Amino acid sequence: MKNYIRYVFGLAVLVVLMTIGLRYIPAPVVEKAGLKPVDILADLNRGNTVENLDRLDAEVGAGTRKQGYSVRSVTEPDTTSSPAGDSSRPVSTILVEPEPAAPENPMDPPKIPPIPQSAPSDTLPSAPPVEVGDIVPITDYSPDKTMLRTFTGKLAHVQEMRRPLRIGFMGDSFIEGDLLTSDFRELMQNRYGGGGVGFVPITSQVAGFRQTVGHKFGKWKQSSIVHSKENGYTISAFHFTPSENSYVEYKGSHSKKHLDRFGRARLLFISRGRSVIRATVNGEEEFLFNTDPLEALQEVQLDGDFRSIRYQVGDVEGFRAYGVFLENPTGVSVDNFSVRGNPGTVMGRIDRSLSEQFGRLSPYDLIILQYGLNVVSSQVTNYSTYRKQMTAVVNHIKQCFPGVAILIMSVGDRATRSNGTFVTMPGIRAMVQTQEEVARDCGVLFWNTYDVMRAAGGMGTFVKNGWAAKDYTHISARGGKKIATALFNAITTATTQ
Repeated sequence: MKNYIRYVFGLAVLVVLMTIGLRYIPAPVVEKAGLKPVDILADLNRGNTVENLDRLDAEVGAGTRKQGYSVRSVTEPDTTSSPAGDSSRPVSTILVEPEPAAPENPMDPPKIPPIPQSAPSDTLPSAPPVEVGDIVPITDYSPDKTMLRTFTGKLAHVQEMRRPLRIGFMGDSFIEGDLLTSDFRELMQNRYGGGGVGFVPITSQVAGFRQTVGHKFGKWKQSSIVHSKENGYTISAFHFTPSENSYVEYKGSHSKKHLDRFGRARLLFISRGRSVIRATVNGEEEFLFNTDPLEALQEVQLDGDFRSIRYQVGDVEGFRAYGVFLENPTGVSVDNFSVRGNPGTVMGRIDRSLSEQFGRLSPYDLIILQYGLNVVSSQVTNYSTYRKQMTAVVNHIKQCFPGVAILIMSVGDRATRSNGTFVTMPGIRAMVQTQEEVARDCGVLFWNTYDVMRAAGGMGTFVKNGWAAKDYTHISARGGKKIATALFNAITTATTQ
């Protein structure tokens, strides 16, 4: 009987060679045929070098396109990072799209204006190249250049404070599931003391993914500032309405240091009626609290040695919960306020009076704004409208939390496929520049996340090393640790200066 095994082997080799050869077909030819470019070796691409990233400004004219853009919201699968790789769930996403220029003749097709090669006079100067191992510093744009020094002064004397030094991260899916913030929290608590995971909402889309706290809940109605036009939101961007069978339970975690137990638990809520709150500590001891009917934000606080706490609410009419703080009475507390799909602009609707009450119950020393990922588009390099919107948002947050240092953390790298290779999306560099301009306009702090990532070779290298998901957009836990360490080094370096 004839042996066909060698033919099978030869056929397999031929198929592999043909597949690899597809990457060399010019992209315009492939796209003209209605197909997408193929590159079976795309995952082996190590991404951009630092030199290539620095040349990108000249190639795309970042920040110079005069074309405007439109914003719309759609519901579609949204890729988020996960321990195992990528996962997709339907989510409302903000899309930014270029607006075509008006045609000169009604019968002519719209034309996209070319990108000018010269930068406008009001743009910031280009940053110097970043080298691997460099510390990316925080820029202080406050009028008297004392905002950063004031915060680091508090940090240097944190043991003398009679409350936690509190840092709040407001952001999108880039920090969802406590990515980045968990490692930053651990680094801060290692050096300056403190414990506990900080603020946790009542319910969460990522309760199973977030490893820094055990979180179970049931029978709550959730409302988000991204999806709702109603009032009553503050920095957390969510509020929750219970039923008579609602419950929420939190447990310490061993995923990071200082999280397995906490010394203080505080439930924040508004109770317009007389409700009864039942708190069960460590699965044993129970406490009952009768609420006063008030329009103002209230809290129920318990101190002790806690490994878990469970809340149930009775007589729920007029009751609205915001979340729970799990922290120590002193040291550093880091709160994660991530909202998937949040462009940042909606945070201009947070209630000023409610936020001031929030700030009195939980005084903040630094608020970090991490937005922009849901706004960047590969075809847009002019974000002047977004700049105006975010300038108003930052100024509003300054009014809601007077005297608090505010740090704008730029978008990180995000890659898009070009001729079979993943390269930095042109809009990223323009967005970074826009966010720095917002910081300058508002007189707050600025830190360049993109510079941190480009020093390591950009998103291509992050994906190659397992520091980011294969959507070339979201970081993984290991990538979050790398960025968190860079931010920690920037803050602690400023503390010693």
